[in-house]
Amino acid sequence: MRPERTLSLGPVIRRAAGADLTDVTALWTALLHYHAELDPAFRLRPGTEGEIRPLVRAMLDDEDVAVFLGFGGRPQSPSSASGLCAVRVDRAPAILEEPRRAQITELYVREDARRTGLGSALARAALGHAQELAVPRLEVRVSTRNLEGQAFWRALGFRDFMDVLDLRL
Repeated sequence: MRPERTLSLGPVIRRAAGADLTDVTALWTALLHYHAELDPAFRLRPGTEGEIRPLVRAMLDDEDVAVFLGFGGRPQSPSSASGLCAVRVDRAPAILEEPRRAQITELYVREDARRTGLGSALARAALGHAQELAVPRLEVRVSTRNLEGQAFWRALGFRDFMDVLDLRL
């Protein structure tokens, strides 16, 4: 007797809406904690976790921001999202030949759903959104201490563009 084969469906990606406030807030909070482990500059001030929800609501209401949720991989539950990606359109002075660009400002996949293609699917959703808006360039900023993130974005074809230098005072 042959073992049964199960059809493996890829991740499901959809644009977040106001009803997704809880999922987006939870994922963004997890991303903030992940970044805080990489560098103290990303640590939340004590007592500020309650301020995240209104910031997420504003992000969801911003017409220049698209937030995508990813379901699939090995989610905690079938109804909760395992990843998120936010992409924002920025405008430069009209004197430039390229007056608009898109930036992926957030991408996070829960640890239990990583290496399932969910992050790549979320990044492709952001890319597709930028292409639909005819934005000529998509950027992402990645901490130099985030080696996993650096490798992820480079594997998707992103290349060095600009160095951001800082001086701790």
